[in-house]
Amino acid sequence: MSIYTDLLNLTATALHRPVAELSLDTPFEEQNLNSIDMVEILLAVEDRFGIYVPDSEVVELRNLGQLAAWLDEHITR
Repeated sequence: MSIYTDLLNLTATALHRPVAELSLDTPFEEQNLNSIDMVEILLAVEDRFGIYVPDSEVVELRNLGQLAAWLDEHITR
């Protein structure tokens, strides 16, 4: 499974929403994702991938696709 697909599934589970309601390219605000949702997503990312996303990086990310790309760059395989 790709990081992109994995992140969509992880986010849907963390937020108790169907995957169909989420998009990799749509900005977080347009998907009605608030700061509490982002904390839930980041905690799930940390658990799943074993990586911490620094706050300085989080503020630069605008959508799930950018988060997935960041993970793809920083996860050692």
